[in-house]
Amino acid sequence: MKKILLIIIIILLSLTFFVLYRFHKMEIQASEIREIEFTSKHHLSGSLYLPDNPGPYQVIIFIHGDGPADRTLDGGYHFIINRLLKSGYACFSYDKPGVGKSEGNWLNQSMSDRAEEVLQAIPAIEEEISVDAIGTLAFSQGGWVTSELALAKAPLDFYIVVGGAIDWMDQHRYYETRYTESAGFTKKETKDYLNYIQQSDTFISAKDYDGYADYVESHDYESPMSEERFHFVTLNYRSNATPGISQIQVPFLGIWGDSDQNVDALNSIEVYEKEFKNSGKSDYQLLLIKDANHELLDSKYNEQEDTLPLDAFLYGEDIFAEGALNSLVDWLDKALS
Repeated sequence: MKKILLIIIIILLSLTFFVLYRFHKMEIQASEIREIEFTSKHHLSGSLYLPDNPGPYQVIIFIHGDGPADRTLDGGYHFIINRLLKSGYACFSYDKPGVGKSEGNWLNQSMSDRAEEVLQAIPAIEEEISVDAIGTLAFSQGGWVTSELALAKAPLDFYIVVGGAIDWMDQHRYYETRYTESAGFTKKETKDYLNYIQQSDTFISAKDYDGYADYVESHDYESPMSEERFHFVTLNYRSNATPGISQIQVPFLGIWGDSDQNVDALNSIEVYEKEFKNSGKSDYQLLLIKDANHELLDSKYNEQEDTLPLDAFLYGEDIFAEGALNSLVDWLDKALS
């Protein structure tokens, strides 16, 4: 009986240590975290995560994708930040307007508004620490923000874009087409649905929310987006990364997953390649990661999204596609050496 009890205690202690270890690994492992506040139309707040090595620092500013993102993307950035910190890079990320400690409303922003935030964050960071180099890591919609920064000739030393699209409306049509495939629509159902999408998009260009809402409600596909969201789309539906791509003068890394359901990765790579060649640019790399989705996670999470929180707890950064995080750090090491 005593032997059985001892075995049970050992098992319970082992499980406790494992759980505590996994929780620790999921937290951001910065040697120091500094709160930085700055202003760009609104008062904004973010965190500067510092690695163990002393300054001057090479700093990476995170640029969010779509949605009401806080500075850690509700924990979604933790593994990426930790890998960068481990490699000696400082990271800065801030709450979108109206999220966390930041004032305002992100749904009232154009892509140029978002670029202006980054421009205002740069001097706030430089006032806080000694900076050797500073650049951006932009996700999805952040690719259009990157384009605006290039057009504004932002004082940045490098750009990284993950899962960036080229044209807003083309990306929307691509996303909806992939949706019909994943939903198993017949050819007729696909045609009808894409015609519906095309018609609903005309209300966006006309800035007619009432007409849009009536049209959507007359069909059975979905509920209308909110009027605030509709306004956000009308501000940004003309976004196209191409003009900014041609103006990028600093080292650039573009990364896409070959199983991206949101963005036409091959088209994006083709456009970036064409624009860089036309401008005579050579200090860039465009990567297509095998078996990676839009977030560079293992492509299985396109279908198994519900298992992601548990898998993140159990397996840590192994939820990312093989080579994704290594490619990011390897490029930084070479570009900033």
